[in-house]
Amino acid sequence: MIIKFTADGKTVSAQRGYTILQALSYANIDVPHLCSYKINSTNTFEEKNNLLRCRLCVVKVKKKNEESYSLKYACNEIVENGMSVLNNNDEDIIKYRTALLNSILYMHKPICESCDADYICRLKKYLDIYNISIEASENASADNINIDEIKSIISNIGLPEYIKADYDRCISCGICEDYKTICGYSSMIADFCPTHVFYAVRPIDDKIKDDLSKPKSIRSFCIGCNSLCDADYIYINNSIKDISSPFGKKYGLCDYGRKMDYYSNNTFELPLNNGIQCNFKDAKDMYLKFMEDIDIDSCLGIYSSMYPIEDIKAFDELIYSNGILNIICKKNRMATNSEVIRDNYTNINDFSIKELKNKDYDANINDDKYSKYIILGDVLDDNNDEIISFSKKHKGNYIVFSPCFSVLAYNAYLAFPISGLGEFSGHYIDRHGKKKEMPSFLKINKNRLNLRDLLKYLYL
Repeated sequence: MIIKFTADGKTVSAQRGYTILQALSYANIDVPHLCSYKINSTNTFEEKNNLLRCRLCVVKVKKKNEESYSLKYACNEIVENGMSVLNNNDEDIIKYRTALLNSILYMHKPICESCDADYICRLKKYLDIYNISIEASENASADNINIDEIKSIISNIGLPEYIKADYDRCISCGICEDYKTICGYSSMIADFCPTHVFYAVRPIDDKIKDDLSKPKSIRSFCIGCNSLCDADYIYINNSIKDISSPFGKKYGLCDYGRKMDYYSNNTFELPLNNGIQCNFKDAKDMYLKFMEDIDIDSCLGIYSSMYPIEDIKAFDELIYSNGILNIICKKNRMATNSEVIRDNYTNINDFSIKELKNKDYDANINDDKYSKYIILGDVLDDNNDEIISFSKKHKGNYIVFSPCFSVLAYNAYLAFPISGLGEFSGHYIDRHGKKKEMPSFLKINKNRLNLRDLLKYLYL
């Protein structure tokens, strides 16, 4: 049943049984809060001391048959038809929230000035909105008496190794005590924590040198598997900084997707010939000579499924048009400590391969009958001993198209740079047949074309 009510004069529709906080959050209306309504059950707050702890979500509510407004907590008040809610621009609410935020700074010594979580910290966001200084009170405590208890709780959750914690950011919001998850989704606590105590540390982060003071965000989807779950990418100029679950969504990113093993900013811009840079004109001539000399029976095409369907089709057409009959689709190698077994192909399913000319993926990459290879590669190559062994064994006998400077690219006869995640645009098809468009959002490098455009250049 759909419930209709107003919030600051705007009509909002919500499911019956939703709290005001849930309803307004799903409508993209921000109600200040430092808890997570996603893990809170409605109408059980009086029974749990750790809920209603922040109390920032205070609003004014007037029900259908009432004549005046009264203060209520949005996380504990169920929406009703005809209800009127005041959330912003009310003097009493502003004073109440300002006092609560000041009390948080009084009880917990802030580290905002030295904290790099500024762009995603909800506490800092509300301090800015209500124009509250981040300077600590002289009586502010530098110690959090609950930290040892919280650390014990977190150790029992079993977070992935790449999720780290900075407990200096903790404000004892109560989320950790209430956090429950299923195997494979433990890292979602990074989305719930209002002050970003929990964050991902990935190998790619060490290479990011951009100024983090003005990050951008775009709503897209994770390409870790055929589920193509909605995700928000945080990025600056040439590189992706983070990935997170969209705010207000019922389901979040799994441990596979959040680790982002499918992404690297260790890119290169000019073709490599046996590990040495060369210009595109010379690389094009060498490419055409290589293709003329191949024996189609001893040549194998290998491609990653992580690219847009347009590039997969272009690679498929390349292999088919050259008479090569052997092709293999490489699985995504998603390293995780999760016990959940997921579909480890992306963009390869019953819906996406109908237009591909090559549909036989039974070739064995280690078969000795193959002496030449054409590869659509990715960053996963450096994370797999088999690929490292392959690149050394077949050094100089393969061509690779890849956005990343890797062992595979360095040992190739020719390695062509192509656009990677965030640079390319195109479509993906999930396991249900739904088509999704991946936009280009990073700064474009003119030397790093998407694969389909690079192939046009090589044959024109």
